[in-house]
Amino acid sequence: MPAPFRPALFPEGGRAIRQRVGAVSRDLGRGLCALLWPAACCACGSPTEPPGLCAHCLPGLCARPGPRCSICDDRLPVDAPAHRCGGCLERRPRYARAWGVFDYAGPAGDLIRAAKYGRQPAALDALSRALVAHWPPLLDCEPPSLVLPIPLHLRRLARRGHSPPLRLAAGLARPLGLKLARRRLRRVRDTPEQAGLDDKARRRNVRGAFVARRVAGHDILLVDDAMTTGATVDAAAAALLAGGAERVRVLCAARVERDGAR
Repeated sequence: MPAPFRPALFPEGGRAIRQRVGAVSRDLGRGLCALLWPAACCACGSPTEPPGLCAHCLPGLCARPGPRCSICDDRLPVDAPAHRCGGCLERRPRYARAWGVFDYAGPAGDLIRAAKYGRQPAALDALSRALVAHWPPLLDCEPPSLVLPIPLHLRRLARRGHSPPLRLAAGLARPLGLKLARRRLRRVRDTPEQAGLDDKARRRNVRGAFVARRVAGHDILLVDDAMTTGATVDAAAAALLAGGAERVRVLCAARVERDGAR
C-alpha cells in the first residue's frame, strides 16, 4: 500500500531553511541595534540616518582647494614655480597619478576613523557617494579597466572585521560601471602601522609587501581610504607594474596634509 502524500513544509531543503533563518536573524539584529544604538553623525555626534554625516556637517565634505602636485596631489605653495612638488621632482612615484579628494582633517577623516576604529563600516558608504560626486574628470575621460582596493593582510582583516579600501572601491565601481577585482593584489607581509614613521621608514616598511597576479595589460585604479606620504600605494603600484600592468593610478578618499610630506 503506497504511503500517504505529505507535502514538505520547506521543499527547498535544509540549506534554504538555514539561509532564510539567517536572513531573518540578521534583519532582527540590525533592527535591534538601530533601536538601542541609533546612528550618530561621525563629525558632531547628533542623531542621523543613514550612518555618516548629518545635514549640518555634510556640506563640510568638499574637495581640497588650492594648487596641488600633478603627480602625488600634495598641496603646493600658491607661488610654486612648477606643477610638481619637490618630492616628486626628486623621486618620481611608480604610479602615474594620484588624487586625494578630501582633507583628512575634515569630515572625511571623521568618517574614516569611525569605520576603522569605531566599528562603523557603514560610515564609508557616505564617503563613497561623495567620491562618486567628486569623480576626477581625467578618470572620466580615461576610465580604468580594473579597480583594485589596497588589500589588508589577513591578520589585520581578522582583527578589524572589514576592509575600508574594499568597501570604498565597491561603492565607487558599482554606480560608475567599473570592474572591481578583489583578489588580484595581495598583501603578503603583515606590516606594522605607518603612523609615527618618517618618509624613508614608511617606504622601507612596505617594500615588497604586495604581490599582484592577472593584471598584465590592465589600466588600474588603486583605491585607498587615506594617504599621507604615498608609500603604501607606491609599493602596491610597484607590484602591479612588475606583474605587467600597463598603468597604475591612485584614488584616495582623504589626503593627510603634512609640510614637506609626499
